[in-house]
Amino acid sequence: MKLFDNIKSLVTDMKEISLLLKELQSQQRELTEQMDKLQRISEDIQLDIEKMNFKNKPHLARIDEATEHINAELAKFKAR
Repeated sequence: MKLFDNIKSLVTDMKEISLLLKELQSQQRELTEQMDKLQRISEDIQLDIEKMNFKNKPHLARIDEATEHINAELAKFKAR
């Protein structure tokens, strides 16, 4: 009877392993799908950042020029 119980236990364990493997494969597919979605979102965000930087570039250049001018004027007063 011990051999029969061991075989029965082995079959039960194999069924459980099979079910767990199917569940793992399902979760892996879901994770892959989510990673694909995340990649697309990341690419969209990067594109939006690049567009924003392109639009803001002229403004930032003017701000840099104004900052340099202000710093130059302040340096004249500090030199006195």
